[in-house]
Amino acid sequence: MLTRLAKRLTHLDAFPKVERNIQHATGSGGALTLVVAFILSYLVFSEYAMYRAIDQKYEFLVDQTRSQDHALDINMDLTIAMECAHLRADVLDASGESLQAGEVNMEPVVWTPISPAYRRLAQFGHKPVSEQPLNVHNLVNQAAREARDSSNSKGNGGEKSNACRITGTVPVNKVSGMLHFTALGHGYFGAHVSHDAMNFTHRIDKLSYGRRYPGLTNPLDRTVEFATTKMEMFQYFVAIVPTIYVDNRRTFGAKVLLTNQYAVTDYSRELTGQNTGVPGIFIKYGIEPISVRITEQRHGLMHFLTRLCGIVGGVFVTVGVALDVFRWFHKQYEAFTPSKTSFQ
Repeated sequence: MLTRLAKRLTHLDAFPKVERNIQHATGSGGALTLVVAFILSYLVFSEYAMYRAIDQKYEFLVDQTRSQDHALDINMDLTIAMECAHLRADVLDASGESLQAGEVNMEPVVWTPISPAYRRLAQFGHKPVSEQPLNVHNLVNQAAREARDSSNSKGNGGEKSNACRITGTVPVNKVSGMLHFTALGHGYFGAHVSHDAMNFTHRIDKLSYGRRYPGLTNPLDRTVEFATTKMEMFQYFVAIVPTIYVDNRRTFGAKVLLTNQYAVTDYSRELTGQNTGVPGIFIKYGIEPISVRITEQRHGLMHFLTRLCGIVGGVFVTVGVALDVFRWFHKQYEAFTPSKTSFQ
């Protein structure tokens, strides 16, 4: 019964076998096989890399999150070339609420225009984070546990501290507002700091609004501004875009991450003569009514296998047809080429 069924199935064989004793192998065929194997290896590895890659789909929609659903946290790490005892940090928002940024840490350090951590990366040949190949889920996993770099030394070989490093996170209302750093007695009541002690030259190592997500670029990260006078006013106008990041691997425990990205323009001026104002660093931020939803997309296993079969089969068929055409033209050429034998 099984033998009879097997004989009937031979009529359906789509892969007929050719006996090796009637096969004709050629040197050109062997060379072409090596070329095809190289091409197939390259295409297969490229397809696998595409299968492993994560694509991000961007959608724009009206922001429907409320302040209670989407809190606004200002994460900062900046250094001002001025002693901490002469500085104060405050937040004033559009609702009229004034908050002194008491959650931040003010640490005396030695001023340098380049972050020590950034310099160490260059010394050891490492690329900055923004130039390194993006490992999406490593970044996502680090979003909740990013530790701030504490490499600014307090003394640096006994050298006296002449700057103040300000780090921390300030939770604020989801309305327009302003984060500003001023000298004591300038803009607020209290002890008046001498103008000779003021210097608002500053370096921003990190400034973000919310948690980090893969591919996020904060325009103010690793920027430096130099004050030319003691009475200098630096202004940053930040447009915050609420962002919804959808992680297909649920790395966060929840599938959706609510965060923000921003664009910025800056302006500085010297407060002399008719120019009035308060010397300091003023970061004015506004919330855009449009939000961005970024969704991770990845090709499925069946999609990968289908494309892989198409690539492998297509290369073999295409090369086989090209080889048959070449052989046909070669035979036609030999048929129409006059014989080298001379006729008497």
